[in-house]
Amino acid sequence: MIHFTHKIIAFLFLLLFELSYACSTCYGDPDSNAGKGMDMAIITLLSVIAPLLIAIAAGIISIGLKSKKINQKTLNND
Repeated sequence: MIHFTHKIIAFLFLLLFELSYACSTCYGDPDSNAGKGMDMAIITLLSVIAPLLIAIAAGIISIGLKSKKINQKTLNND
C-alpha cells in the first residue's frame, strides 16, 4: 500500500509541476515590488524570531547550569 501511495504522490507532483515553482523571492524578478516586499518580510521575520530563539536557548542553558550547580552541592553534602 505504501508503494502505491508513493506512485500517486509522484504522479500528482509531475501533473501539478507548475505549482512547485519557487516564490518571487527565489525565482522572480528581484526588482519587482512583490520581490522587494517579500525580501523585507523575510528580514523582518528573521529579526524578530532570531533574538527570541537565542533568548530561549540562553534560558535553557541557564537553567541547566543552575541545576548542575545544585546537584553538585547536594552530592558534596552527602
